[in-house]
Amino acid sequence: MRTRFVYLAVAVLHSVSLSALAAGPSARAEDEPGQQEGSATPSAARKPFDFTFYGRVNVSFDVGNQELTGAPCITAAANPCAPPQGQLRWLPDVASNLSRLGIRGHYDLNGPELQALFQLEAQVDVAATPGSKPNGNNDTINPGNTAVTSAFGTRNSYVGIGTQYGAIKIGKNDTPYKTVTADFDPLADTPADYNSIMGNTGGDNRTEFDARLPHAIWYESPSVYGFRLNALYSPGQNRFEDNIGYAIGDNTCAGGNAGPCNDGSFGDAYSLSLEWHGYGFKLIAAHEMHRKTNRTGDAGQDTGPTGISDVGTANEYAWKFGARYTFAATGTTVAGIFEKMWRNDVPNFNERQREGYYVSALQRLGANDDVMAAWAHAAATPGDPGVGPVPNAADMIGVGVRHWFNPKTTLILSYAHMSNEAGAHFALGPGGHGVTWDCKDGSGPSTASAGPGIGLIGNGTGCFTGTSPQAFSLGMTYDF
Repeated sequence: MRTRFVYLAVAVLHSVSLSALAAGPSARAEDEPGQQEGSATPSAARKPFDFTFYGRVNVSFDVGNQELTGAPCITAAANPCAPPQGQLRWLPDVASNLSRLGIRGHYDLNGPELQALFQLEAQVDVAATPGSKPNGNNDTINPGNTAVTSAFGTRNSYVGIGTQYGAIKIGKNDTPYKTVTADFDPLADTPADYNSIMGNTGGDNRTEFDARLPHAIWYESPSVYGFRLNALYSPGQNRFEDNIGYAIGDNTCAGGNAGPCNDGSFGDAYSLSLEWHGYGFKLIAAHEMHRKTNRTGDAGQDTGPTGISDVGTANEYAWKFGARYTFAATGTTVAGIFEKMWRNDVPNFNERQREGYYVSALQRLGANDDVMAAWAHAAATPGDPGVGPVPNAADMIGVGVRHWFNPKTTLILSYAHMSNEAGAHFALGPGGHGVTWDCKDGSGPSTASAGPGIGLIGNGTGCFTGTSPQAFSLGMTYDF
């Protein structure tokens, strides 16, 4: 990635020099290797102290349909469900898709071989109204809690030390498990974002294994013969053995929900990735573990023949292996991922253990255009806490075209379609797009509470499984 320096005069008590990093055509990774301070090769004109303002504006106009009227339960021969309510047509929206603003910098402690590093980054709600979103599980970033996603420091933020042997940082950051395959997804942040399935254990608007973990410490290695190793540890900071409370010093459950923390809250977390680049290939392996993940909110449901669901607190793990190859002569890039997520729990009620597959292709057309396609598959789980064993596999397909006006500005048109089996409820858009198309309708709230959780301010309470949501999107991105 090329680096250029642009000097700006900014009056903040006195004038200071700023430098701007050019962020050429890049994938979704939020801290790509060329952007990792402390591991990049210093330029001849480098300065012993410098900092940079940077950002991305990503906004789209979408038209999507949840296809709730096709839910199998509506026409079931025995005990059919009530039909969905609310807006059941194609619904237009304007979405801000992980737009952000940040500042990062370094200070030489002993030349470029030993530097102090920092970064502060915030999400910018370009289209939506900033604020907390206590509206159930319809928020893609912090579902059902009171976290303010657009506050400064809500995204990757840290202080650290960089050396020729790598960098050690402390703060909050995307996990190595997340970042190592970010550039495998050419349709990132569109409705066809691979997190609709990959890293998503239950098919909700959450992506448990595509996370940004707070109160973390991590190591980023330099490239050694094409190899790079990243490792992160996040202490749970929870006084409760079952992690049912907030982490000390935090205001949300570790799993992303409001309290009580019985729907995915975990304790310590570990994440590790290993990658190798060479001869047009990128090969990766990654692992992540969430200790003592509390799912007791799913317990106690009558599943019929399999009895009352028994779901407790157990470790949740994920492994993935992947490869990407670029045919330089034709401008073709292909990528594939195999993922295995599992949970140590009662099989008949375990919806968090499954395999996942992802394949993508990108074809460059001339100097300024890309054509992209992707397929993701979620294999069936051993069971479900609501009904026991049930067919709940899902497939997503996505296609798109992108035009590069210049290395900073793009226009992208995309389409995504999700096909859920009878018991599945995977959504389009979780993890990257500002709006999602999920299983929930616009029926009235089940309670009259206007507090946290689904209430009078909720976005529907009925979840219809087995649907096939789809969406079109036209978006524009601008990097600076």
